[in-house]
Amino acid sequence: MAMVEATDAAGAVTWQEIVRLGPAELRDRVVGHGAEDTWTQDPAALLAIAAAHREPGSANPYAVEPYLDAADRALDGVEGVDALRVLAPVIRSTSLRALGRFTAAREQLTLADRRLADGALPLSCRVELESLVSLETGLCQLLTGRLDEAHRALRRALNVAEDRTPPAVRAEALAAVALIELRSGGLRSADAHLAAARIAATQAGPAPRLGSALIELADAAVAIERGAIDGIGDRLVELIAETASTEYAPLVVAESAEASEDDDQAADLLQDVQFLVREWEAPNLPLALHDEHRIAMLVRRREVVAARAEIGRLEPDSAHSQCPPTWSARVALDTGDPARAIELAADCLELGDAHAPRTAVMSMLVTAAAHAALGDIRTADDLFDRSVALAAPSAAVRPFGILAPHELAGLIDRSAHARNDDGGATSSRALLDAVAARYPTRDAYSPESLSARERVVLSRLSGGATHHGIAFDLSVSPNTIKTQVRSIYRKLGVTTRDGAVQRARHLGLID
Repeated sequence: MAMVEATDAAGAVTWQEIVRLGPAELRDRVVGHGAEDTWTQDPAALLAIAAAHREPGSANPYAVEPYLDAADRALDGVEGVDALRVLAPVIRSTSLRALGRFTAAREQLTLADRRLADGALPLSCRVELESLVSLETGLCQLLTGRLDEAHRALRRALNVAEDRTPPAVRAEALAAVALIELRSGGLRSADAHLAAARIAATQAGPAPRLGSALIELADAAVAIERGAIDGIGDRLVELIAETASTEYAPLVVAESAEASEDDDQAADLLQDVQFLVREWEAPNLPLALHDEHRIAMLVRRREVVAARAEIGRLEPDSAHSQCPPTWSARVALDTGDPARAIELAADCLELGDAHAPRTAVMSMLVTAAAHAALGDIRTADDLFDRSVALAAPSAAVRPFGILAPHELAGLIDRSAHARNDDGGATSSRALLDAVAARYPTRDAYSPESLSARERVVLSRLSGGATHHGIAFDLSVSPNTIKTQVRSIYRKLGVTTRDGAVQRARHLGLID
């Protein structure tokens, strides 16, 4: 007798619909199917309700367990429901992953794999379920920071079922691959995967899904990498609400910290990251992002001891998507030891194309600044030109923030002069312009550079007023004040309120 692919025809949903439909539609389908005492005996309906708890903005991984336990009991001893037997541990793994319980989540996926191997399923069902299991495995590996393993699993999720891969699965997998490419591959590859993810999300339908939130996160991360931070903070605030109580929330908060131009606000956001993952298994990607962003902030503040302690917690992967030697070299440069900086970064430079492009650019930049400090201008300029050539095709601006303004100024001036003489590459000239705009290198701020409204806001800041207090007094939204504060910081060349007040007093803008 042929095995059926779904629940009984009279059931609320099929297993394919559980994979394809959005949370709200699943819930409506089940609840509208009949009385509660009817659908609570239907394992597919129970799994559908469990899956519906991943609804953007109201996800609840804790509420999933009773429905999954009831589904397991309903499946016990029933024949012809092999697809549902595979799907049950997959959905359970998703709720465990949202709680940071990655070992338990992987155990559930191993169980799903075993049931898939043992089940009597048609080939079309088998490959579609294999795609789903691979997606969940890849997301689990991504969140634990195992980027190479995650990439392999996600590529399998995209290709094993080919055109039978559910669009929602394809969209989430492509967005995850884009995030991996951003850290260990390159921006151009991330762009391509993001574009494909958006197409797949459109094919999946209009129902809100967390896969779409992951696309938005990857899109924001790419924009930050290119230095296009205007409006990103507001987008990420909305995304934090959409991803609440999910495994993506700490990633969104970490990117919010990176996008912030106010070090005080960034420090608060990084504390939020730690709070969100306090019960997660380690290692995990959000904590790695926390450490990376905190190091960058400590380096900007010249807090050497604290920076070294944080660097000691970093563990490089094979592609150095996190690169402790580069940050150690940056600290050595700040402490007046450029020769040591060159020594520390040497092994990173030798990795060549095996090094993640973003951190490779950072390593070249720090080494260039170290050679310049030693008076070896030719080597410094050569390394800087190599960093620009590597970053220019994808317009990656963010890595250049590792240098202090005075270091960046000399390198940019000499490079720009040379390019004007020989014509230079258009993409390289555009990148240098973008870097100069994102990281001002001149001490040329004057009272005239601030608008009248910005001067009013600056005066209130110096008096200790909060953003909300200033917004209330000026009858504007807090987001407007945040934008104006960012503009003030950018124009004054600072990253904190105290720095802005001190700089403003030096310029005579306030008493």
